[in-house]
Amino acid sequence: MQTIDSDTLNARLAQNTAPIILDILPDEHFERSRLPSALNACVYEIEFLEKTAALSPDKSTEIVVYGLSDAYEASQMAYEKLSQSGWERVFVLVGGLEGWIANDLPTQGNGEAPALRTGRFEASIDKSVVRWVGRNLLNQHNGTIGLESAHLILENGNLVGGEATLDMNAIVCDDIEDSEMANMLIGHLRTDDFFLVDSYPTSHFSLSSVEAIENANPGSPNCVIKGVFTLRGHSEPIEFIGTLGSDDASIALQAQFDIDRVLWNSKYGSGRIYEALGKHVVNDLISISFQLIAPAKS
Repeated sequence: MQTIDSDTLNARLAQNTAPIILDILPDEHFERSRLPSALNACVYEIEFLEKTAALSPDKSTEIVVYGLSDAYEASQMAYEKLSQSGWERVFVLVGGLEGWIANDLPTQGNGEAPALRTGRFEASIDKSVVRWVGRNLLNQHNGTIGLESAHLILENGNLVGGEATLDMNAIVCDDIEDSEMANMLIGHLRTDDFFLVDSYPTSHFSLSSVEAIENANPGSPNCVIKGVFTLRGHSEPIEFIGTLGSDDASIALQAQFDIDRVLWNSKYGSGRIYEALGKHVVNDLISISFQLIAPAKS
C-alpha cells in the first residue's frame, strides 16, 4: 500500500500538480471537518467507485484517500477498491484526518459536533419490534409481541430512563405456516399455563438504572440496563446489555436476552416444577429481543 505523510501532502497542496484528495467518510463527517480542497465519496456506500469516477474519470490521476485515523481500516479499504478497479496512483494519508490535525495543519468545515440529545423520545410503534423465541428439547417457535407504547429518556446522549408496555393479546407466531396450528399455539400461550392474558393483557418494563460500557465500539453493546419487568401481574428485576445509537433522524435501542418464565409463575412443562415430563418438557428460558426506534425530535 502506497502512503503519503501530512507534511508532504501539505507542501504539494501549494503546487499546481497537487493530487486529488478524497475524504472517504460519510458526508455529515465531511461537512464538519475535512482537508482543504478535499472531495467526498463515502467508501461505505455501494456507489463508492462510481462516485469517485464521476469526480475524476481519468484513472491515471494521482489520488490521496484518507479516513479518520490509522486505528481504523476505511482508508485501506478505499485503497484496495480503487486499486483493484484500475486506479493507477492511489496513496493513503498516514494518520488520516486526526494525524493531519495533530500536525497543526489547516482544515475546512463547519466544525459542528453531533448534537447530544436530551429529552423524552416516544418510540414509533410501526418501526419498533419485540420478538420472542420459546423452545423445548426438540424444536422451537418464534414470533412477535405487540408493542403498546414505549419511550426513552436521554441526557446529553446517555440513556437514563424509559418504559415499555407490551400488548399480550397481540402475540403472533411466525414460524408455523398452518394457521390452525399457529392459532392453537397462541391460544395455549394465552392461558394460565404461560401468560394468563385474559387477566393480565399487558406486561410492562420500567428502566431503573443504566451503566455505560466503556470503550464500546459502534454497533456493539454499550450499556448495561437494569429494571423491573411485570408479567402476569408479578414483578421481577431483570438486567441485560443493550446497544443505544442514533443518526440524524432516529434514536434506537436494541437488545437480546433470556428471561426465566418460571419466576413469573409460567410453570407449564418446567422440569423444576413437574416430574417425569418426558417429551412434554418446555425450556424455562424464553429469548426476548427488541428494537425500539424513536424519532430524534423529542
